[in-house]
Amino acid sequence: MVKDRWTPKQMLFVLLGILFFLMGLAGAVLGVFNVGSGLLCGFGLFLSVIVAVERKLGRRERVLTVFAILMAAVLVVHAVVWNYFAYGRKPQTSGEATVIVLGCKVNGDQPSLMLQRRLLAARDYLLQNPQAKCVVSGGMGDNETSTEASVMKQFLIDNGIEESRIYEEDRSTNTDTNIQNSLALIEQEDLSENLIVCTDGFHQLRAWLYVRRYGADALAISGRTPVLVIPSYAVRELCGILKMFLIG
Repeated sequence: MVKDRWTPKQMLFVLLGILFFLMGLAGAVLGVFNVGSGLLCGFGLFLSVIVAVERKLGRRERVLTVFAILMAAVLVVHAVVWNYFAYGRKPQTSGEATVIVLGCKVNGDQPSLMLQRRLLAARDYLLQNPQAKCVVSGGMGDNETSTEASVMKQFLIDNGIEESRIYEEDRSTNTDTNIQNSLALIEQEDLSENLIVCTDGFHQLRAWLYVRRYGADALAISGRTPVLVIPSYAVRELCGILKMFLIG
C-alpha cells in the first residue's frame, strides 16, 4: 500500500512535466514548433518517466532526479538572464545612437509578423530620438525574393522614418554575420558607437554575446513577442548559445 502512495516529489514532477509539455506545444497554436518546442516536450515527458519508474520499482531514482533538477535550474537561470538582457538594459531616449535591427524572415516584399514587431519597436525609438540612426541587417534567405534589409528599410520609410537615417547591411545570413557586418558598416559610415540592438527579447542575450565578441557593447530594444512562442524560442536560443561556445 505504501508503494502506491504518491510522494510530494512525484506529484510535483507530474505537474511540472505537464507544464513543460504544454509550454512546448503552446507555440503550435501560432504555427511554431522548433527544436526548443521538442526539447520542452521531451523534458516534460522525462519528468513523468522518472515518476513512472519510481512507482514501478518502489524506490527513488536519485540520479535521474538530480539530472532533472539540474536541467530545470538551467532553464530557470537562462530565463532570468535573457530577460535581464532583453528588458533590463534600456537605452537613453536622447542623443546620438545607432540602432541595429536584426533581420528575420520576409514574405515577398513584406516583413514577417516577428520582423514587423522588431521594426515597430525600432520605429518608436527612432521617432522618439531624432538624433539616432539605424542599420537594418539581413541578406536574402532561402525562398526569399528580396533582401531582408531592403524590406526592413522600406517598412521603416513607410512608417515615418527618413530614408537618410537608415543604412542597409544586406549580406548577413545569421546572428553572427548580422553583428559583424553591421559593426563594420557603422565604422565605415562613422556612425555613433552608442549601439542599441533591436530584436526579440529571447534573442538579445546571444546578440549581445556576439557584440562583445567583436569588441563592442550594446543596449537593447526588444520587439513584442507573442507569449505562447516565447518558451520554445527561448530554449532554442539556449541551444544556439551552447553551440556558439562549443563550436564558434
